[in-house]
Amino acid sequence: MGDAVATIHGNKNVIQTTGGTIASIGLEQSGKKIAGVLVTPATWTLNYVADGSKPSAVDLGIWASGFLSAPAAIVTGFLKAAVDDDINRKLALIQAKEPSKSARFIKACYNFGAAPPAINAMTIANSGGTAWITSVGLWVYITDARDRLVADYVPKEFVTLYRPCKPYRALSTGGFDWEVIRK
Repeated sequence: MGDAVATIHGNKNVIQTTGGTIASIGLEQSGKKIAGVLVTPATWTLNYVADGSKPSAVDLGIWASGFLSAPAAIVTGFLKAAVDDDINRKLALIQAKEPSKSARFIKACYNFGAAPPAINAMTIANSGGTAWITSVGLWVYITDARDRLVADYVPKEFVTLYRPCKPYRALSTGGFDWEVIRK
């Protein structure tokens, strides 16, 4: 039973995308087009209630593109779901190596902005936070319980770490000087 739960949890996004696509197509084919369009936002709402997750800008873009080209949006949605599941698996591995009180606040840089994760990591360091990449190849960062960036966190395992330089001083540009630490 534990293996089935782990498999479902590890493939949650692909499963939801598959189910949502089938439900949307079924509703639209039965004449309930508006209900079909609202399946994805309803799924996002349930995910937010269940685990606090929110759709990314990419998710919103894929959903909106479905109005122009449903087949392209479906294919892109499946690819993004597979990437999201891979990121979530890697994030769980990283969180498992960190102290439990900090682990739940570690997030993937992929979700920080629209830029590539390595650029988002630099933006995080420039904004006063700590970001790092581990041996599993995922850039991550940490926030506090109020979702504010943490400047002085030192992860148990990292390959490259970006963080603000001490003493913390804002530059005239509004950001912080930051450093790169390699193990």
